[in-house]
Amino acid sequence: MQKFQSPLRILAIVAVLFIAWALRANAVQKLSIDYDEDDYMRAAQEYAHLIRTSSWSGFLETNYRTEHPPLAKIVIGLSFLTAPEEKLVADRPTTSEPNKYLPRPLVKAGRTTNAVFGWLTVALLAIINPLAGLALATHTFTIKYVSQIMLEALPALMSFSMVLTYLQFKKNRKTGWLITSAIFLGLTAASKYLYCVIGIAILVDWFMDAKDRDEVKPFFKQALLWGFLGVIIFFAADPFLWADPIQRLRESVFYHAGYSTTAAEVQSANFPFWQPLNWLVFSPSVWHPDVFKFSPDFIIAVLAVFGLSRLWKKERLYVLWLGFALLFLLFWPTKWPQYILTLTVPLSLSAAEGLAEIWQSIVAVFKAKKPIFNKKESRQAIPWLVPGLIAFAVLTLLPFLFQLGVSLTDFNSASIRDGFQGGIWREISGGLTGQIEPVTPEFPFRSKEVQFTGISGYQPVFEFLVTGQGIFIFNIFWMVVSTSLQVFLGFGLAILLNQRGVKLSKFWQAFFILPWAIPEFIGALMWLNIFVPEIGWLSLAAKKYGEAFPLQFLIGWERTPSLWFLIFLIPAVWYGFPLIMLAVNAGLKTIPKEVFEAASIDGANSWQILSGITLPLLIPVLLPAVIIRGIYTFNQFYLFQAFPFREGTLANISYNIFNPSSRFGGGQFAVSAIINILTVIILIALVTLFNRRMQTREEFINA
Repeated sequence: MQKFQSPLRILAIVAVLFIAWALRANAVQKLSIDYDEDDYMRAAQEYAHLIRTSSWSGFLETNYRTEHPPLAKIVIGLSFLTAPEEKLVADRPTTSEPNKYLPRPLVKAGRTTNAVFGWLTVALLAIINPLAGLALATHTFTIKYVSQIMLEALPALMSFSMVLTYLQFKKNRKTGWLITSAIFLGLTAASKYLYCVIGIAILVDWFMDAKDRDEVKPFFKQALLWGFLGVIIFFAADPFLWADPIQRLRESVFYHAGYSTTAAEVQSANFPFWQPLNWLVFSPSVWHPDVFKFSPDFIIAVLAVFGLSRLWKKERLYVLWLGFALLFLLFWPTKWPQYILTLTVPLSLSAAEGLAEIWQSIVAVFKAKKPIFNKKESRQAIPWLVPGLIAFAVLTLLPFLFQLGVSLTDFNSASIRDGFQGGIWREISGGLTGQIEPVTPEFPFRSKEVQFTGISGYQPVFEFLVTGQGIFIFNIFWMVVSTSLQVFLGFGLAILLNQRGVKLSKFWQAFFILPWAIPEFIGALMWLNIFVPEIGWLSLAAKKYGEAFPLQFLIGWERTPSLWFLIFLIPAVWYGFPLIMLAVNAGLKTIPKEVFEAASIDGANSWQILSGITLPLLIPVLLPAVIIRGIYTFNQFYLFQAFPFREGTLANISYNIFNPSSRFGGGQFAVSAIINILTVIILIALVTLFNRRMQTREEFINA
C-alpha cells in the first residue's frame, strides 16, 4: 500500500487544484460588482496607462487610494494591458454604492489575475496538505475575495510564501531561505499592510525556537537583518514613496487609524468587536446564492477548533499565525469581511488536522474493548433505573421528538387549528413513509394547513438566522467569556474566604450566595432599572453629577456593541459566580490540610500549591459546576428578554419567533423547533468537546 501513497497524493493535489480553479473561474464570471472594485480598477487603469505610454516617472506620483501600497494595483494594471484601454473610472467617495457599470473586459482581466494568485496559494497549501488545500479551495469567503478586483490575492500569496521560506530556514538553517523570506516580507508589505501581522507570528516562533536552541543572541541579530532587508524590499517595491518616503508613508499608515474611527461606512456598520468570528462561520452564499452552491465555511471553522492542539504539535507557527491574525482583527475597529483572508491558510490547515483528529477518535472508539457487564448486577439495577428512565422519556425524550417532528413541517400560527386536529401527525407520518412529497414554502410560513417540508428548512434557518445574524458566534463567545469570568470570580472568592484569619467568612459566603437566591427575571429587571437608557439610575446619576461621574463613559452603551456586551456581562457574572464559589468551597473541605502543609515544607510557593495541588484536586467538583453554568449561560434568556433591543441568545430568538404576539414576527412554530434542535446539537458538541479537553488536561496533570 505504501508504494501507492505518492501517486495517490499527486492525484489528490491535482484534484484539489482542479476544484480550486473551477470554483474561482465560476466566481470571476458570476460575482456581482462589489464595494471597492471600482477604486482598485481606477488605480490599476492609471498604472496601465503609465506602462502603455512608458511614463515611468509617473509611478513616483501615482497611487490612487494612497492608504494602500501600490504593488497589488500595479499587478492588476499589468493584466489590463491584455484588454483595450477604457475611459478612466470615475472618482467616487468610499461611501458610494458599487459601480455596476465597470468595463467588463477589464473586470474579467483583473479578476482572473487575482484568481490565479488565489489558485497558486491553494497549490502551495495542497502540496503541504491536500486536505487543507481542499478546505482553502472551497472556502467561499476566500473564493469571493480572490476572484474580484480586490487587494487580497497577492498579499495572501506573498505572506504564505514568506512563511514557507521561513520554515525552510528553520529546518535547515540556510541563510538563502531567510533572505528569500525577507524578500517576501517586503513584497507583502508593498501589497497590503494588514498581512504583515504574519511577520509577528514568525518572530515569536523564531524566538521560541532560538530559546530552545539556546541561540537567543544570534536570533536578535538575524531578526534585525531580516526585518531590515524586508524594509528595503518594501521601499523598492513602492515607487510612490521614493519622492518623499517619511511623509507619504506616515500619511498612508495613519490613514487607517482615522478611517477606522471616523469613516461613515464603519460607523453605520457598527460591527461588534467579535465580528471577525462571525465572518469565520458565515458564508457569502447568503449574498450570492447563484455563485456558491455549497458553503463549507462553518464546517471548516468548527473542524479548525478541534485541530488546533494537533497542529501546534506539528508546526506551532501556523497556530501562532492564526492566533495573532485573529487577535489583531478582534481589536482593529474596521471589521470588513475580506480581512479574514489573513488567516484562512492556517485555518484550513487546522481544519485538516481537526478532521484527522475526529477520524482517529472514531476509529479508537470502535477499536476500544467493550466493557464487561455483570448480568446479575444489571438485573438488580433495573428497578432503580426505571423511574428515572420514565421521567427522562416523558420530560425530555418525548418533547424532543415532538420538536424534531414539528421541525420537519411548516407549522405556524395560521395552521394551528389543523395542526392540533391531526395535521402535524398526518404530515410527519406521510412524509417519513414517502406518501407525501416535501414542499419548500416561502418564509415566513403562512399556510393554513400543515405541510411536510423535510429537512429543507434547516439550511436556510441555520444560514440566515443562526450564523447569518451572528447569533451563533455571539452565543459561543458569550458563553465562553461569561462562564470564564464566573469561574474566575467564584474560584477566587472561595480560595480567599478559606484562608486563615478571614473574619466573618460564613457571613460573606452567605452574602455572596444572595444573587443565586434571587429569581433570574427579577434580577434582570433590577439591572434594567440601573442601565435602561435615559431613565435608569446610571443615566440619572450622570445627569446629576456630569463629568465628575466616574461611569460617564457608559452613557450611550446601547449604541456600542462593546459597551453593551460589558453591561450584559455584569449581571450575568453576578448571577453565576455563587454556584462556582459553592462548588469550590465544598471541594476545599474535602482536601486534607496535611497536603498543603507537606507542600509548604517541601518548599512549594503559593502559586505552585494552587496550580499543582488545589486545582487538580478540585477538578472533579469544579467540572460539573462549570458545565452547568456554561449551559445556563448559553441559554441565557431572561436577561436578554428584559433588555429587548438585542437578539440575545438562540433561546431568545427561538421564543420570539415562536411567540405569535412578538414584535419580531412570531408564530413560526416550525422555525422555533428547528432552532431548538440546533441548540441541543450545539450544546451536546460543546459539552463533549469540553469534557474531552478537561479529561486530557486531568490525564496530563496526573501523569
